[in-house]
Amino acid sequence: MAQDHPRYRTIHVFGDKLLAHVGPEKMTELEQFDLVMLKDDAEFIAALPDIEILFGFKMTGEHWASATKLKLIQLPGAGADSLLPAIGLAKDVIVSNASGVHEPHMPEFVMAQVLALAYQIPQIVRRQDNNQWRVSLPIMSLAGRTMCVVGLGVIGQSIARRAGAFDMRVTGVRRSGEPVDGVDLVVTPTERMQALAGADVVVVVTPLTDETRGLIGANELAALAPGALLVDVSRGTVTNIDAVVSALEVGQLGGACMDVFETEPLPEDSPLWHVPNLTVSPHTAGLSSDYLDRLIDVLIASVAALNKGEIPTTAVNHRTGY
Repeated sequence: MAQDHPRYRTIHVFGDKLLAHVGPEKMTELEQFDLVMLKDDAEFIAALPDIEILFGFKMTGEHWASATKLKLIQLPGAGADSLLPAIGLAKDVIVSNASGVHEPHMPEFVMAQVLALAYQIPQIVRRQDNNQWRVSLPIMSLAGRTMCVVGLGVIGQSIARRAGAFDMRVTGVRRSGEPVDGVDLVVTPTERMQALAGADVVVVVTPLTDETRGLIGANELAALAPGALLVDVSRGTVTNIDAVVSALEVGQLGGACMDVFETEPLPEDSPLWHVPNLTVSPHTAGLSSDYLDRLIDVLIASVAALNKGEIPTTAVNHRTGY
């Protein structure tokens, strides 16, 4: 196949804001493709029979059987739970996520939140707002502490490396249970209590699947060291938020940052806004000024692989969702 005449060059983009903040250099790179913008569900459904490459998110899942020409769906995030399972979607359609696009900013966000919780930065800021000079102890130094990373994919392993740089011992949970460099103990999800036992910090960064929904609840939080810290950057139903609130109230958790919620945006009248020692983050852990530019790189690489007759490195399994 000639390089200058790729078979697949038309990309249907679902979501009128998806390209709104892409940098001019990346937009220039996209000029090699014919972009067809789909602004709403009606346009998306009408175009499905002719779509070969689809780039978008939050797409309706009721009409996939009509997508008879579809070859590739490129998602803008690491998770595929917003799409899969997709009833009627042909099994040979490649679903590509954006695994790795959140590196390095998501691991940096996680460590920033861990440090903020450990050194009581949210409390310090609130006291400043009220002109209060007050010292609260104890401060948790990270050196010598144990962090458990639940989800040792690309981002989880990057978080583990950063924790190691703070002289932390690291344990982790991984579907395969296979060892990871720099992680002292790796277990499967069914063995997760071994990795969580006595941990001072737990970071939840696993994809949402049927197996991970509700993975972290009251029993898991009770296994942590008293006063442990929690940072969740996964999906809103992986961790039981009621269990988190209860653990904060009794002091089993010393602090928590939740970047994900079952309902987003979090309603203005939600009591979670005012839970002591809980930081509410508006699903921003994976965002940065260059996020969309990095995402375009993934899209272009996925299409290039398709034109070579190859499977993109970011392809996900329809059954497992990652």
